Amino acid sequence: MSILNSLLLKTSSIKNISILFIASHLVLLVMMIYTFPVINNQIGTEAFDLQTFGYSVSVAESIVYSLDDRTTDLYIFPQLTLLDLFYPFLLALFLSSLLFRLFSITESKSKTTAMLLTIPFLAMLFDYAENVCIILMVSKSMEPGEAIVFLSSTCTVLKGFITSIAWIAVLVYSVKWFRGRGTGKNQLVASKKRLKGRKRFSFNHSVPRQKSLIIFETKDSAQADFKHS
Repeated sequence: MSILNSLLLKTSSIKNISILFIASHLVLLVMMIYTFPVINNQIGTEAFDLQTFGYSVSVAESIVYSLDDRTTDLYIFPQLTLLDLFYPFLLALFLSSLLFRLFSITESKSKTTAMLLTIPFLAMLFDYAENVCIILMVSKSMEPGEAIVFLSSTCTVLKGFITSIAWIAVLVYSVKWFRGRGTGKNQLVASKKRLKGRKRFSFNHSVPRQKSLIIFETKDSAQADFKHS
């Protein structure tokens, strides 16, 4: 955790979080407009990576045997061994850095928050495991049997589920931060009103006192003039 914290201290600035967000989503954009449309068009369904709720052996066989040599090569490179190598890491670092910053500004520190910082990297590991399984199947290194399909499908589901947890945590702590800002502003306004009230109170009490001093001094001067005369 100390290594992760030292890393996140460097990456949790607004500038670095913005860079990570842009970089990760640029890679995602390339996948969505370049590689996945070609692969999906060839197999007639969504690629393994996009099957959010997993897939059966029959679906895996249909995908593998629908790929031609050109699409297989495209799936392996650049999709799995380049784009889907950088994207999980960039997304994990972005989410973890954003959570780290939210935890800092909301002063949230507990075992739960420490665990949430590792969640995006756990999703990254499942994504990489999924990629290995897919490469083995589409390269025909392994037949899409029950064991490899179950492992690959499980990694796909867990990857999506854990990433969703990270995004939900971002939403929850963002709301907490906004509420905290609102409470802070209300307290500031209330304190200013109290301060103004105190100033008015002190002013109102000081005016009569000054008036009484003036009256007293006037009486004294009048008496002195009378005696003198």
